[in-house]
Amino acid sequence: MTFRLSGLAMATVAAALLFALLQLAAERAGWISHDLPFAGESVPFWALSFLAGWTLMTLAMTLPSLTPFLRAVDKAGGGGAAAAAALAVIAVWVAAGILFWALLWAAGGWLATLTPDGVERLAAASLIAAAVYQVSPVARGCQRLCAQPFAVLARHWRAGRWRWKGTVFAGLDYGLSCVGCCAPMIVVMFLVGMSDIRWTAALAAMMVVQKQPVWGARLAWPWAALLAAAGAAIGLGWWTPSLMSLRALCGV
Repeated sequence: MTFRLSGLAMATVAAALLFALLQLAAERAGWISHDLPFAGESVPFWALSFLAGWTLMTLAMTLPSLTPFLRAVDKAGGGGAAAAAALAVIAVWVAAGILFWALLWAAGGWLATLTPDGVERLAAASLIAAAVYQVSPVARGCQRLCAQPFAVLARHWRAGRWRWKGTVFAGLDYGLSCVGCCAPMIVVMFLVGMSDIRWTAALAAMMVVQKQPVWGARLAWPWAALLAAAGAAIGLGWWTPSLMSLRALCGV
């Protein structure tokens, strides 16, 4: 199973890199844009493009930290059970992507009215909100679940013919905890660039560390302080980052 997981991780990262390069080339050629669509006929294409990029980037970010959970499932129920658990986790991330896209689409008219200063204020507020969430009981609880894959599996595992049901529910449970744990990183990803493979790699490394049983809990407050400091620096005008995803969405 270790070899299969390593191959899956490499394939996912390669696919994410290829998607990012193709997207960058298409944007440079003027074929596509990240701007929010308001014409009805462009919404389906933008939604599919968004979900494709979301799924690849979140998989590339979370797969390294997901490996211990899939190994636990493989030991308990074999490769088929691990594949079912992986699909359940992916389904949770896709559902989160659909929800996030719906929120962006609903807020599209308001985002289009933002000035460059308004975009920076929105980024500052988003980072400060992510910092507060990072140290909230919800985030801390999700972090503990992510750091204990065997505990998540034991909660749902049933031997015999019910093992597939238990495996799927374990995958859904673990996927929800991952989304809850990684919400601040998702905020950063959308501010700095969802298709930038460098940020994807950096945030993936952060996710791996955050899901460690010891270091993950210890880094919660420093990571929150860093997010809050970045938000305050942007809001006070001391720092003007690129914010390429957010600026593109707002058309500025």
